[in-house]
Amino acid sequence: MERSYFFDSTDQDQRIYQAADFARFHAQIIGNGVSNTADLPDLTVTEKQNMTVSLGAGYAFANGYMYENTSAMDLTHDTAEPTEDRIDRVVIAFDNDPDERRVYAYIKKGTPSTDPVPPALTRNDYVHELSVAQVRIIAGKSFVEQSQITDERTNRNVCGYIPLHNIYRGIDVDENGIFSVINSPYLDTANNQSWSGNNDVHTKIPFGAARKNINTNYDAEKSEITIQKSGVYMFRIYVSTEPSLEPGSEIQFRTYVNGENSRLLFSFVVSHNNDNIFVNHGFQYFEAGDRVTFYLHPFSTGLSTINFNDAFLTWAKIQ
Repeated sequence: MERSYFFDSTDQDQRIYQAADFARFHAQIIGNGVSNTADLPDLTVTEKQNMTVSLGAGYAFANGYMYENTSAMDLTHDTAEPTEDRIDRVVIAFDNDPDERRVYAYIKKGTPSTDPVPPALTRNDYVHELSVAQVRIIAGKSFVEQSQITDERTNRNVCGYIPLHNIYRGIDVDENGIFSVINSPYLDTANNQSWSGNNDVHTKIPFGAARKNINTNYDAEKSEITIQKSGVYMFRIYVSTEPSLEPGSEIQFRTYVNGENSRLLFSFVVSHNNDNIFVNHGFQYFEAGDRVTFYLHPFSTGLSTINFNDAFLTWAKIQ
């Protein structure tokens, strides 16, 4: 069935929409979670007095429906058990049952135990619960302290902060407003095996196996990266020699693109007898489909063969 939203009615054609239609619309844009607002406590739970806690002002969304708490609200836990602790939860319940049709905060009581666990959240066709805090109710204790309250707003399994999906699908925003690019290419490799290069010859750097690879098309056998998305990439290259090179020796680092010498990245001239570590940082724009490798060019070393201890590459897309 095709549906389209939202159009004005005319005298000849009445367009009638239900709350569920608006909820479906919002759910395509705004995910489930609590708000992250600079001038609000965003449903923070704090101690108050006796068995009462305070739920701060803020907003929450679930399945396209919104909850607003305009000011601090008191919620009271049941009396503690005499011999066993329990864990309660402060929950925002989105209840779309035809007999309810409301969103509200309440204390979800846990079960006393020698090893208590928080109560499970209800999530079904009608009800979706978000837990903003756990509160450990200590046996025999008649009041709640802040140390007993565990903030759960950052836990996406039970709450989380509101994501904007289907708009900024590749961006994540945490509770501090810090942006992260989701699934952006990143590569970290390590080769702890010795290798060699010849004086005045461009030698491909063998970076070895990936220690961490996120969405990077990396061929360890060829030490080659195939670019999947055009953009600016940042990289760090580390190699060391054994023994140290003589002062006056020079090592150049270069990028090769599609088998061709592309760019001189860095030139290091040895100035001390103990210089044997060479680190290069660089940025370069690559097109999708480019095959990228890194080479070094040692010369004026007075050696026919230069022995290297290792090779490391860190690589990330930044734009």
